[in-house]
Amino acid sequence: MNTKPLGRKGENLAASHLRDRGWEILERNYRTRLGEIDLVCRDHDTIVFVEVKARTSADFARPDESVTHRKQAKLRRLVEEYLVTHRLESADVRLDVLGVTLGPQRPEFEHIVGAL
Repeated sequence: MNTKPLGRKGENLAASHLRDRGWEILERNYRTRLGEIDLVCRDHDTIVFVEVKARTSADFARPDESVTHRKQAKLRRLVEEYLVTHRLESADVRLDVLGVTLGPQRPEFEHIVGAL
């Protein structure tokens, strides 16, 4: 099963959802040799790195539970690299997980602040 279209749709909806709440989207799909960060945002004075987990059913585990320890470690390395590259080492930083469930009606969002 190809999950890329689902992931892309989830990321688009997540970005719109956060923008509607006043967040600034700084980068989407920030890629380095280490991997990718789905969304890099600014929430007031905090730089927030957001891992988006899209699904078609809420019957599975919470979005943050689907981010393995290995993925968490990779995200932390990516965040460190991003901060150094953008000279933001002293910035307030947070890692969130935003679950997007695509159902027959409107999408549902589960935002876990400081999840990782």
